[in-house]
Order: sequence, then structure tokens, then C-alpha cells
Amino acid sequence: MSVITRFAPSPTGFLHIGGARTAIFNFLFAKKHKGKYLVRIEDTDLKRSTDEAIQAIHDGLEWLNIVPDEKIIYQSQEVKSHVKIAVELLEKGFAYKCYLNSDELKQLRFKSRENGSPIKSPWRDKLNKNNDDSFVIRLKMPSKGKTTIRDLVQGEVSVNNEILDDMIILRSDRSPTYMLSSVVDDYNMGITHIIRGDDHLNNAFRQVQIIKFLNWKEPSYAHVPLIHGSDGLKLSKRHGATNIFDYHKMGYTTEAMFLYLMQLGWTANNENDFDLDKIIKEFSLEKVNKSPARFDIKKLNSINSKNLRQKDLDEVLELIMKHFSLKLENIQKYRLKSLLPELLKRTNTYIEIKDDIEWITIDDFICNNKDNLLILKDKNTTLKEIGFLLNECIWSKDSIDSCLKKYIIDKSLKFKDIGPILRIALTGKTSSPDLVTVIYELGCTISLNRLNYKY
Repeated sequence: MSVITRFAPSPTGFLHIGGARTAIFNFLFAKKHKGKYLVRIEDTDLKRSTDEAIQAIHDGLEWLNIVPDEKIIYQSQEVKSHVKIAVELLEKGFAYKCYLNSDELKQLRFKSRENGSPIKSPWRDKLNKNNDDSFVIRLKMPSKGKTTIRDLVQGEVSVNNEILDDMIILRSDRSPTYMLSSVVDDYNMGITHIIRGDDHLNNAFRQVQIIKFLNWKEPSYAHVPLIHGSDGLKLSKRHGATNIFDYHKMGYTTEAMFLYLMQLGWTANNENDFDLDKIIKEFSLEKVNKSPARFDIKKLNSINSKNLRQKDLDEVLELIMKHFSLKLENIQKYRLKSLLPELLKRTNTYIEIKDDIEWITIDDFICNNKDNLLILKDKNTTLKEIGFLLNECIWSKDSIDSCLKKYIIDKSLKFKDIGPILRIALTGKTSSPDLVTVIYELGCTISLNRLNYKY
């Protein structure tokens, strides 16, 4: 049997972190079994679905490099097939027309809540017909026995059929509900494994009845626990960004985000190294945890920081230039690229070097902080003396290091006496990458111009 999985987001908002993790699990499982990973946009809720949300789904999946193997399917384009199945279920006696008006439905729901009983319309067993066109079609759920799902994550789970509502599959406006459309689309797409959040587990007990009534082959289910915040509560905006594409804007890399998300509920052996072939080979639904995963920004930062240092410098440079819309000359690119190894030692994301771009790429950069300018003015002589020594040395890191050490010894100083003022003069900041590297990469002319500037 060829494995076919699907990721089926609803375009009523951005692509949530939990949805992105679900997409990754579907992608990995399909690839492990040399099958297909598909995407279906469930856009039948026309009032809440938006073009912006659809674009956000596309952007998020493309950023994570988990694009589907076939053209994306839009559920709204398949409505006729959903309605056809609703009519077929009605004709076979597995569904019925329900003519309850709004007041009667409210009373039925109230009674259901009061008694803890499922919603079973009184029209379920009525033989007399009604000529009124204002009806919904409900699925006639079995009243006896149990429904069992052998879930690849949750294990064997059962419910008593007597607690299942007679769910609506076709509304009074003849539009199908999610509960029906999802099942029909999965069948038409040939989905073999449904991997989704465990908030859909209750839906599965209801949806599987449609499959049984139609004598369709039942897919395998894997309901993955949801992602919680560090406090154990359901992940929300109070825990940080929940829109996956926000992390792209915040300077996280595709590989780091993929690595981190796939570990939320499943642990890889190479948890900090992005080796997709190895990840695919190791992935297993049976090893997904049954308890909710906790989102930890510190862990994500650690993975991202390491991934940045492992990346090709040209690739990191391209990310930075694109993010900040930089247009640099070759010499400026070279200077920024040369300092990247030092800069990346001190950052979690590549946009954290924002404050360093100016002093690296602008030749005539001068510190403009008022407090720091007072320090430079007071130490003007020291800066000029160091500049004189640097002008006399051979331009290499060893020679620059020797010049600074010689000055310290000759003046009976310590490095802390000159380090901060050199950093301020050269970078405008009191903290920077290794000072010798900064001087060397800026070059003799730029370094001396900044040290000799009249403050």
C-alpha cells in the first residue's frame, strides 16, 4: 500500500505553530514510506476564510520547505462531491432530514446539556414526510455498541456509541459541514494515514461512522498531543508568537525551525543537526509522546544559534541582506562576511546583528552617542597614540595584537583601560566582537580614520 498523508489547514487565520508541526509530521511520515504528502485547504467556511490566511499558509509551508507533492487542493471546489455523499447516506437510511426550527433546537441542546445526553433529533425515527424545504441532514449514529480506533499515537481508544450526537452533515442552505467534507475529501484523495492534533480525536469517532456506512476502507489515525506553553497551558500569544511565519521575520532559519518543531513531541537522535535524510529515516509515529509538548524559546534559540554558525557564510549574508534590504558594494559585503563568524558567536538570530551593520558597512561611520562621545573626547590622546602604532605595523592580526600589547606594557596599563574606548571609537558600542579581528577586518584606513577623528 502506498502511503498518502495530508495536511488540511483551515484558512481562518495564520499558520499556527501546532499546524506547522502537524504538517512536518505528515511530511516526514510520507517520505519515510516513500509515499506522498498532500495539502488541502479547508476553505468551506466562506465567512471566515480569507485570502490573507491562505497566503499565510503558503508562505509558512514554503519557508519550512514542506511543499506538497501535488497541486494544493481547495475543499470549496469539491462541494458537489460532498453533497452527493450526503444524499447517498440519506437514501440508504444512514441519515435523515431534521426539520427542527431554531427554538426547538435550542430546547434540544438545553435538554442535552442538562441530561448529559447526545443530540438525537425527534425526526430521527419519524416515518411521516414533511414538504418543508427548511431541513438539515443529520447522520443517524448507531445507538448501541462501541466504536474503537487503533490510534498510532494514542493506542486503542473506544467510546460507547450511545454518547455520539446525530451530527449535521448538510446544512439547511445545502452546504456540507466540515465533518462530512473532510471524510469525503480524504477518501477521494486516497489518504491512508490521517495525522492531526488530538483535539480532533472526538471528531474521528463520529467521522468513522460515515466511512463504515459507505463501506470505505478506514484510514489509519494518529492524533498528536497539542503544544502547550512553558506554563503547561495551551499555547497562545501570551507565550510569544504563534504564527509560524513570524519566526521567519524574527530571524530564525528554516532548518532550525524545522528541527525544533519536529522535536515537540518526538526526539531525534541528531536534534541539533539538520540532516533531512537521517531525520526521515528515524521518524516514527509510534515514538511520538502521548503528553503535550511544551514550547521552549530557549531551546529554539539554542538550535537556531548553532544552525547559524554551521551555515555557509554566503547564505547567512544573503539572509541578512534580504531581511534588511541592504545594497552593498563588494568591499562592504566582504567586510560584513568576514566579521560574521565573530558576530554569530553572540547572537540567537541573524537580525540581532542589526546594530553592527552600520559600523561595519559605512566607511565614514562615527559614534554619535553623546555619553560615549564625551569618553572619546577625554581619551582622544590615547586613541591617536594607538592609531600611530597601528599605522606603523604590518597589517596582520598578530601584528595588531602585538601593537596593542606593546602600548599596554609601555603605558603600564591593562587591556580594560583601552579596550572599551577602542570599541566605542571603532564600533560606537562598548561591546563588540574580538577587538583585534574588528581592527583587522575594518582595515588600516578606516580604523585610523576613526581613531584619529577630532571629537
